[in-house]
Amino acid sequence: MELAKLDAPFHPKDIEWRVQQCGISNNKPWCMVLAYVTNRAIQQRLDEVCGKENWQNDYHPAPDGGVMCSIKIKINGEWITKKDGAENTQIEAVKGGISGAMKRAGVQWGIGRYLYDLEEGFTKTSLEKVDGWNRTKTKDGAYIWWETPTLPDWALPSEYILSLFSSEASSCKSEDELRTVYAKYYKRCDVLGIGDRLKSLSDRYKHKLESKQ
Repeated sequence: MELAKLDAPFHPKDIEWRVQQCGISNNKPWCMVLAYVTNRAIQQRLDEVCGKENWQNDYHPAPDGGVMCSIKIKINGEWITKKDGAENTQIEAVKGGISGAMKRAGVQWGIGRYLYDLEEGFTKTSLEKVDGWNRTKTKDGAYIWWETPTLPDWALPSEYILSLFSSEASSCKSEDELRTVYAKYYKRCDVLGIGDRLKSLSDRYKHKLESKQ
């Protein structure tokens, strides 16, 4: 069991964004959002790293009326427990409290902890509806729309970034096009220490183009 793998970044589809604060100042909307790992992704990560039979969770009331979650992992035959809690939410109070407690308990094991290193989460906003954006309501009852932020490269799995390159490289019709796509991703991958993997992947697509000539 390699517990360090619990710390690995998640695919963007496994990240949900929630509004922390929002408002309208001088007729301009603003919105601060926070990123969380979904509970389903936390469970999947525990299954993959620990094995389905080697972890368990349980919930119990917190002293302040919220919910406490304990995540136990069987390590060398011994169950090790880490726990954390969350307040009940205004919407679906108990369910929201359980969900929040699971996320916080996961952080105690390193799951999603890297998200705390994200910069302050102000995102693009609009007073008008924008297709693909999210809607929220201010304390004054006004609606604003906000864009889901893009995670920085360091907060993304290496495999995800390489898959983006593959998606573009697979549609290249010439080596010149491939070189352009490679240059686009080289710096991103080099900083993450996966430049060699990018080069190897690029060579495969280059050979495919050569074989078609």
